[in-house]
Amino acid sequence: MAKEMRLDIKPPADGWVTVRLTAPGAVLEFAASYTPRDSIRDLASAAAGLLAGVPDQVVVWNTEPAEYEFRFVTAAGRTRLEVRQYADIRRQSGRPSNPVLVVEGNVVAIARALWRGLRRLQGGVPGEEFAAAWRHPFPTATVRRLGECLRE
Repeated sequence: MAKEMRLDIKPPADGWVTVRLTAPGAVLEFAASYTPRDSIRDLASAAAGLLAGVPDQVVVWNTEPAEYEFRFVTAAGRTRLEVRQYADIRRQSGRPSNPVLVVEGNVVAIARALWRGLRRLQGGVPGEEFAAAWRHPFPTATVRRLGECLRE
């Protein structure tokens, strides 16, 4: 299933990006804000963390007021990505939320799908324009290192 996962992030405009995650039988799309987190940087770090063997990582996307949580749980060469939606920032209150999308597969396949999505985003807009529109710089060094690790 992870081999068929695809991430697309449209170039930012006015501090917003559209995130689209597709997997067999599932499509999730939402508009996310640049604040209060740099979720694109966090996603690049999480993808690199997958290859480094980090067992549990979370990337949060704020859609004002709702939030989406991408939780990556990795063990024995496999990763499970669960995407959960929370009505607002009170997601930390411990209230459970059912996943709106789940992808399971080989660590490398999931990391590669994330890397490809980040590279498409990077190629879609010059760095200065990206930083001005997203209000954070593109995580160029992290994405480059991720690509190098995937080629090894």
